[in-house]
Amino acid sequence: MALTVALPLALGRFKQLPQRTDEIWQGGLVRLPAWIDDPADPAAEPYRPIGALWVSLRTGFIHLALPPEGRTAPPEFALTALLEFGLKYAKRLEGRPALVEVPDPVLRDALADPLARMSTHVAVVDDMTAVREVLNNLEAEATGGQRLRGVLESPGVTPDRLRAFAEAAAAFYTARVWELLADDDLIVVEHEGLPETMHHLSVLGHGGQEFGLGFFDSREAFERLLDLADPRRYASRAYRVTFGSIDELPFADVDAWADHALPVAGAYAYPLVADLGRDGSIRRPDGRELTCAEALLRALAETTDDELDAGCWQKRVHTFDGAIELTMRLPLLLEAEAGHAAAAPPLAAMPRLAERSRVRIERMTESRSFESVDDLNAEIDRASERGLFDLPAEAAAGRELTPLERAQELAYDAMEAQGRLRITRARQALAMSPDCADAWVILAEWASALDLALERYEHGVAAGLRAIGAERFERLRGEFWETLDTRPYMRARFGLAQTLQDVGRHEEALSHYRELLRLNANDNQGVRYLLVVALLELNRDVEVGALLDEYGDDIQALWPYARVLWLFRTEGDSPRTRAALAEARRVNPHVLKYLVDPDSTPLGLPPYFELGSKDEAAYVAEQLGPAYATTAGTATWLRSRMRKRRK
Repeated sequence: MALTVALPLALGRFKQLPQRTDEIWQGGLVRLPAWIDDPADPAAEPYRPIGALWVSLRTGFIHLALPPEGRTAPPEFALTALLEFGLKYAKRLEGRPALVEVPDPVLRDALADPLARMSTHVAVVDDMTAVREVLNNLEAEATGGQRLRGVLESPGVTPDRLRAFAEAAAAFYTARVWELLADDDLIVVEHEGLPETMHHLSVLGHGGQEFGLGFFDSREAFERLLDLADPRRYASRAYRVTFGSIDELPFADVDAWADHALPVAGAYAYPLVADLGRDGSIRRPDGRELTCAEALLRALAETTDDELDAGCWQKRVHTFDGAIELTMRLPLLLEAEAGHAAAAPPLAAMPRLAERSRVRIERMTESRSFESVDDLNAEIDRASERGLFDLPAEAAAGRELTPLERAQELAYDAMEAQGRLRITRARQALAMSPDCADAWVILAEWASALDLALERYEHGVAAGLRAIGAERFERLRGEFWETLDTRPYMRARFGLAQTLQDVGRHEEALSHYRELLRLNANDNQGVRYLLVVALLELNRDVEVGALLDEYGDDIQALWPYARVLWLFRTEGDSPRTRAALAEARRVNPHVLKYLVDPDSTPLGLPPYFELGSKDEAAYVAEQLGPAYATTAGTATWLRSRMRKRRK
């Protein structure tokens, strides 16, 4: 609220108010506990509005004024708000103050001269208790009645200790430790000075959603959290260090970062360390816990791939309280290296494990001849009964494997593994043979950044090409995939094409998709589905028609619904288009509903689906939805066809 009279006139009127010797006003320019979005720039970061706040210590009355812009305000605005406070509430305040308390010398100097003429003294005080209480109450109202305490309010936490933690957090975020470890990699830390709640932890962020550290009371608590079948997996508390944007911090922490110019690694790298309860409660760490978190962040930021592959390593880090030496272990990796039973392989790995069995069969039978397929199958059955497929790869083959073959076995091991063990096996495979394309594919699938995934897929394509050889590559053109040792190359090139599409390099992606189909016309990888979707989104209707005809007998629902869209674009509401829609509905009737009403599409698609199911329909709608949505008239036409069918 702005003062409606000129400043000289307001000063004159203010001076006419009686001065009370027991009246003290406290206030100044404050950052308010709210976030404002810039309507002119929706992509800009939200900002904290600046206001002038004054509190009468005698009466408890408060006055808050906001400048027109809200982002900043000069000291003179605080004077204007002070005069407005006295004049607007003259009857309630019963006079003007004898003392005004402000938080800084700049504001004192701006107020001292005009107020001195009224015998009002202006003093700088360190503790603005009344102002802080008002702001706390405003924050509590804005957050549903509960104010979130700042980390500087915890025992033993000083600005310097917080700065050391902020530096460690910035180093951790910059090192992108989640590129090295997954959420399901349990880390056990040994150090007598650590609190009991910080000995078991995992690195968050590999899924690209929440970044930081998660702490667990024990290994059993960690395993319960991973076990979706365990009804106790939801812990009553979650102790974490997480990273996010500045507006995700408690306002007190925001003030701490601003007031003390604390370091931060980026716009989404502000660290929040808190023990959160499912009931909405929040506990902030004390000084000792904060420095222990600092030590863990520093140690993990400095950890190398080789140390992680070893499964046990030591780190000496310098913290606010001095040097700390930590021993860190990955128990699941160490147990796997010792031959202990590992977790069941992920469902997505099953096709590659079946491929591994075929590779072993080929090695076992490569130097032998069989009179019939029945004789071959009988020999395979006998080998299986003898446990031949459970033997080491060389024993199963009956010969010494080449470095590339041994590397491929390690890559198959990686496909069965989870967490850091998956990466360790892939790195071991590349150390065995740099031509192991599948090892690069595994590392690319692990990468959470597209640029890193792209680089690794490119390495995989080059490795696969070297492994096949130029002469053999041309000889096998059209027969790839059925020749097993061409599959790693095909996987690498398929991943490269998808990633190129994700980063907007569409022409390069289309080129790779087309070449994959030329190398393997049977298209065991399902390249045609991604290609037809990409062509539709790029409005390449001539190429869409040719591709649809090339695989005209496809039985998946995506194909007839892609044909419907193509016909609608090229012919409109023609008899052929209506007939194509009727055929598509016969193949899977659920798709049409999801295309017309995208909000009804189920979330969280499974890795596999049955033909004709709602899961398949959700997949088709997800893939073709954008192309349908950008084609003028399709939504209206589809709704009209649905109404006519109901009639």
